Amino acid sequence: MVDTSERVTVRIPQELLEKLKHVQQQKGTPTISDTIREGLEQYIELSLPPQHIRKVVVELSRQDNSRLEEFVRDGNSVSVDDAVRSAVREYIRSRLDQLAPPVRAHRREGDAVAAEGSPPP
Repeated sequence: MVDTSERVTVRIPQELLEKLKHVQQQKGTPTISDTIREGLEQYIELSLPPQHIRKVVVELSRQDNSRLEEFVRDGNSVSVDDAVRSAVREYIRSRLDQLAPPVRAHRREGDAVAAEGSPPP
């Protein structure tokens, strides 16, 4: 497959260029162009999520964000996004469990009841 690309010239302030160089060094990308390309890919992915996914933006305090990042660094989650998704799923599950009446099996008179842990009769 032939990989074609187009050159695009963009002017950016010196301060932004310095930040990009810092990101390049941290991530170890070979060139500033590669760093910018990765950033654009991530921006597009965030801006145009797949049709079946709805993006929700949540603003967190610095303290909450720091705690989430520490949670991830400690190995409790693969990313901040994943930790937030898991927390939301668990919260919704627990709230639904609180709202839904418990499901109970209806017994007829004379039905045997197995003790917990023992096989049914």
